[in-house]
Amino acid sequence: MKEYTAKEIKALKSNPYTFKVTKNKLYFTAEFKEHFWAGYQAGHTPRKILSDFGYDLSIFGQKQIDSIVQRVKKEASFGKGFSEGEQRNRRPNMGMPGSGVSPVGDTAAIPSQDRMWNELKYLRQEVEFLKKILRGSAPNREKS
Repeated sequence: MKEYTAKEIKALKSNPYTFKVTKNKLYFTAEFKEHFWAGYQAGHTPRKILSDFGYDLSIFGQKQIDSIVQRVKKEASFGKGFSEGEQRNRRPNMGMPGSGVSPVGDTAAIPSQDRMWNELKYLRQEVEFLKKILRGSAPNREKS
């Protein structure tokens, strides 16, 4: 595993698309991952994309670049959007008795809260629309 030097860490931290960097690991912002994925799908090479976003290519080895591609590809395949830093797939605490956590939880901890609320509103509108369609297409029953 590559260890970044103090100079490399400073250079990586100064990039606005770096979410966090430790001596062993680099975490990207969600915005970077979205743009990286779009560029990669458009046929751009990972090296060109990293370079376009201001990263010094001498910091990265080929194995590390391949790893970045695989991590972004994996996160894109989940279909939940990109997250800041590292994707964690832990089971959420659903407010078990004695846990001190309410079932609603802290909505500020959700990175895409606005997106989820918009989707919820949209789905509710869609359900109401479908109900209206079903009511309108039901056969009229005439009393005999």
